[in-house]
Amino acid sequence: MQARSDSNVNGIDVSRYQGDVNWSRVKAAGKLFAFIKASEGNSSTDPRFERNVTGAKAADVKIGFYHYAHPERNTPGAEAAHFVGTISGYDADFPHVLDVEGAASSIGAAALTDWVDAWLEDVRKQTGHPVMIYSGASFARSYLGKELAEYPLWVAHYGVNKPMDNGTWGRWAVFQYSQSGQTDGISGNVDLNVMERAFFDQYTGTHTEVEDVDTTKPDTIKIVINDKLAGYGRTIEGHVFAPLRQIGAATGNPVSWDNVEKQPQFGATAVDNFSVIDSTTYVPVRTAANLLGGNAYWDGETKKVYIYYRG
Repeated sequence: MQARSDSNVNGIDVSRYQGDVNWSRVKAAGKLFAFIKASEGNSSTDPRFERNVTGAKAADVKIGFYHYAHPERNTPGAEAAHFVGTISGYDADFPHVLDVEGAASSIGAAALTDWVDAWLEDVRKQTGHPVMIYSGASFARSYLGKELAEYPLWVAHYGVNKPMDNGTWGRWAVFQYSQSGQTDGISGNVDLNVMERAFFDQYTGTHTEVEDVDTTKPDTIKIVINDKLAGYGRTIEGHVFAPLRQIGAATGNPVSWDNVEKQPQFGATAVDNFSVIDSTTYVPVRTAANLLGGNAYWDGETKKVYIYYRG
């Protein structure tokens, strides 16, 4: 798991416990996103859901919705249907979130992993919207199996700058680092979160520039696409380039060479910005991200490039 960094985007998550929220003041305090509780179990709906959604949108705070799960009581289908019914008619910027913690562990790791996967797939199919998981760092390590690695993780771990590692996820998309934070616009405590800039950009349409890196070793820079290692790139004149065929192979896009135009093709798209080195075609990672309709981000701590797109 990576540590918090200055490039992270600040945000909060809210439910009825935060009472009346002054969303304009929240936004002015630098909180650019909020996850809003929608539902719990197979029948409970947060009484402030609609007001929070309306207020956050009016203040231009980007939002996501979450559902608190009770696998120890209900089927994933019943809870998915309840969540989908609750959020019907409301638009979220970020993936829909399943909050899994607490008594959910009572059904055991294997059964819980299957339950979570079933809920996420059901919601994704019903809504056509991306999905993700929220859990505590220790809980995720103990009860959430590798079958869930494809879903982004929103992890909670308080009082630390770097959340506990686990065997399923190598990185977090969102990190809840305090459950007793303070911010303008809310009386009392509120959960404080940071989001990876590239993840924020991916779902809000913001363009992220990839920082130049100071390294000259060829093909040693890891290129990670949607949290999976896609290949290795290099720096060319201070900018990160990636082998185009590796990007294509990792994302299921065919790569070919147009002998007439003397340029590569990525799927049906002609690529103008490229370099050929030792018979290998390289493209800037910014270009690779644009071809995928996503964003690229340089993580100075891990010395890796991350590309996020909606696959």
